[in-house]
Amino acid sequence: MRKLTPLLLLFALPLAAQSTLVSVIRQPRATAAEFTVPITELRVKERGEFAHLHLGVGLGVRHWDDGDNALRFVVDASATANELFLGLGAIVEAPQGEGAFLGPRLRVGWAFHPRWVLSLEGEHLERPFASGLTPRRRSNVGLVLTARF
Repeated sequence: MRKLTPLLLLFALPLAAQSTLVSVIRQPRATAAEFTVPITELRVKERGEFAHLHLGVGLGVRHWDDGDNALRFVVDASATANELFLGLGAIVEAPQGEGAFLGPRLRVGWAFHPRWVLSLEGEHLERPFASGLTPRRRSNVGLVLTARF
């Protein structure tokens, strides 16, 4: 085991060099938070200008103003170049006691610092296998503050 431990630590070094994303989202009737860890990342800085590509997976939670909660699973791809931010994602949301909703999301915003982004989000979630009597769609827009750690 002593010989194996340093080898395992060497495999963890590339993950330590990558950064996680934490997002706080305010929508008209809900507040959400997400934590995304990278699968892969690429950073480029040249003469004061920067570019950052991120592909990651994560978890989140959404709390509606009426008291309901939902767990969210997120696959996220984002790109930041100079001050422009663009993010695409796929979301699976599981409200308490209901079937799962799934769908895409789009974020467009302003990177006012290499580690901070303020963006506008639009998402459209649908429940693919629900009966005709239950709500099948949720579309939301929101304001997002994202920090890279």
